[in-house]
Amino acid sequence: MNGRPLDEVALAVFDGPTHVLQLANAAWCALLGASEIPHAHLDAVFRSGVASQLAELGLRVEAEREVYLRVAIEPVRDKLGQLAGVIVVCTDITDRVVARHLDVDPDALVWGGPTDRGPDFFNGRWRSFTGVTGGAWQAVIHADDLPRCTQAFVEAARQRVSTDIEARLVGDTGAACWHRVRFTIEGSRWFGSAVDIHDTRSAAAERTELVGRERASRADAEQANRLKDQFLAAVSHELRAPLTTMLLWEKVLRDDTADAALHRKALDAIHESAMSQSRLVADLLDVARGISGKLFIDLRPLAIDDLVREAVAAASMAATEKQIELVQEAAPSGGEVQADGHRLRQVLDNLLSNAIKYTEAGGRVSVSTRRTGRSIVIAIEDTGRGIAAEFLPHLFAPFSQTDDALTRAQGGLGLGLSIAHQLVELHGGTLAATSAGRGRGATFTIKLPAIAARTPATASDASPLARPPALDRIRVLVVDDDRRVRDALAILLGRAGAIVETAESAAMARVRLADVVPDALVCDIAMPDEDGYSLGRTLREGSARVRTIPLIALTAHAATSDGQRALASGFDLHLAKPIDLELLVASIHDLVVARRAAETT
Repeated sequence: MNGRPLDEVALAVFDGPTHVLQLANAAWCALLGASEIPHAHLDAVFRSGVASQLAELGLRVEAEREVYLRVAIEPVRDKLGQLAGVIVVCTDITDRVVARHLDVDPDALVWGGPTDRGPDFFNGRWRSFTGVTGGAWQAVIHADDLPRCTQAFVEAARQRVSTDIEARLVGDTGAACWHRVRFTIEGSRWFGSAVDIHDTRSAAAERTELVGRERASRADAEQANRLKDQFLAAVSHELRAPLTTMLLWEKVLRDDTADAALHRKALDAIHESAMSQSRLVADLLDVARGISGKLFIDLRPLAIDDLVREAVAAASMAATEKQIELVQEAAPSGGEVQADGHRLRQVLDNLLSNAIKYTEAGGRVSVSTRRTGRSIVIAIEDTGRGIAAEFLPHLFAPFSQTDDALTRAQGGLGLGLSIAHQLVELHGGTLAATSAGRGRGATFTIKLPAIAARTPATASDASPLARPPALDRIRVLVVDDDRRVRDALAILLGRAGAIVETAESAAMARVRLADVVPDALVCDIAMPDEDGYSLGRTLREGSARVRTIPLIALTAHAATSDGQRALASGFDLHLAKPIDLELLVASIHDLVVARRAAETT
């Protein structure tokens, strides 16, 4: 019975002598209706007298449709051993025979019909997959794939050849699965078959996607390596170029025959080169802080027109040297923003510097400031070389530079715009760039939120900028393991009026303190044997005579965390190298004055 339930097996009993159908179950009637097993076949069985027979028969149950059966015939004998009848068991194998005839997988969906009409045959797999037993086969094809399937069917009928196509069939669950669909013409009938390739196709698509991702990752890694190499080469160049300048002009200074003008020129070159290196280090640190989310600003009310005017004035010399017209539009905004003046000035300086750098002689750079609604808008427009459209989306990415000869000639690391973009965003604003293309100039637009207008300050409220205070007879102890730094600070602070002593280590500083207690102590942090943090802590925990000395940490450790650690170690102030001498002098003065005032109260 092949494990099939009895109610699915077609079974009938025939009389022996007459071959008349005596009994048939429901499955027999459903399968064959009124048809009987051909008498010729039964006669052969009866005549043979064999115990049983098994055969495959094709029966025409309708005018043009055949059903294929596997027929098992079992003789029934009376007590005398005479053939009294037969039991016939039929199993429908039409699906298997058709699949074999079409040379398709037994699990394929198969449907077909006369060449001049729609389908009249749907195999079991079709019915179980689609949940329907008839109708138009096109209703099962995914709408996006139906036109191609219909065309394949038409081509097969026209050329009377088999055609294959991959298409999605929608099952009774609503899920669309990929199948390889074939249309075949067999005499007066046509057949369609569909073999499930969904898993294979999905696996292939997944492999393709994985390969694509792997190739993209490899390309990204290769690009990252190229950018890293380019960046390291640029850093090397940007560090070596000013260093070379300083060393060469240092040799000029050592020549006793050099006159005063040449000395000034050498000092200017050395100063500019040192400042260039200082800006490079600052940019690298800012980018690192921005990537780690540690780039901070100090927001205070700021008159934007004054800041823009100062930035334009500072850039005017560079513009004049290149014979570029630098213009500030006359209409002021009259507005204020919450801003870190130093950081916002850094943004303006960078944008103006770039505009001048990439504008040829005879060109023009204009700066305008206007109020638009609740925003202050600063626009810097130039007539320079412009920006290619394909590069605009990457303009503010770190280390990005357009790949052309002019950019390479101008140098730089491609950090300035990235830092400027981050700083403007920290101010709650936006920085955008537009350009009509190569050779057609560019416009950079800063948009910042304005703050409500305040009552204008009176003349008595304003205080003129004071010159750095003099350190009249203030005793300063400078502690640094670098002799060149110690000696230079001793000279410069001495010129400001201070009485300066130096120490090359924390231990030597204690020796100096045992003799004379200074009014202030300026200390490096990274020193051998004992660092500045340790010295600061021990002084704050020491005797009363040294416990209140103002302590200033002057160090190349310039991160925010370094400043916090210095303050936690007892220092009153943390200043980063390279040294701003005016700030150092003012800080020493203010701390000493504050200490003396506290001691007299």
